[in-house]
Amino acid sequence: MPSYEFPAEAGLPAPGTAAEAITSHLDRVGLPHQGIRVARQGDRVTLEGQVADGEAAELLVLAAGNLQGVARVEDKMTPAHTPGLLDSLGAFARLPAGAASTEAAETAVHQAQIETGTRFGPGRSLFHTMQPGETLASLAARHLNGDERRLLDANAPILGGSLPGPGMVIRIPPA
Repeated sequence: MPSYEFPAEAGLPAPGTAAEAITSHLDRVGLPHQGIRVARQGDRVTLEGQVADGEAAELLVLAAGNLQGVARVEDKMTPAHTPGLLDSLGAFARLPAGAASTEAAETAVHQAQIETGTRFGPGRSLFHTMQPGETLASLAARHLNGDERRLLDANAPILGGSLPGPGMVIRIPPA
């Protein structure tokens, strides 16, 4: 069971401390959560049940975790479809000729750096904790070839029309 940590003091104002308040928040931001059980004990929230896919799970985890007073979200959700080995191998068929060379892989591996404050979500998005002075434009330039709209769209349900502040955790979708 993956568990995700959040800065409890950051995020959106919490609508209350009970699990029902979190469920109301999910309704308010328009995230489907039918069949998901929400439990809260202190600063820990547990989400359990079946979701459509990893992206849906990521959005629910981030919506709950980005509420003030929530420091940890335990993900006990099961995606209806989990990508497997055949899905990964099928992705190679869509690459342009010569794109999957060992030379390109060696270059990419040697340039790889781990960012602090990041972790992958169940839908393979990168979870990133916003730092003071950091902007969506700078993140989009670093991860998505400057496509800030894609970053905004990926986080629209959890941001509720506002920009993320320091300490909020957002998702950077896979390239």
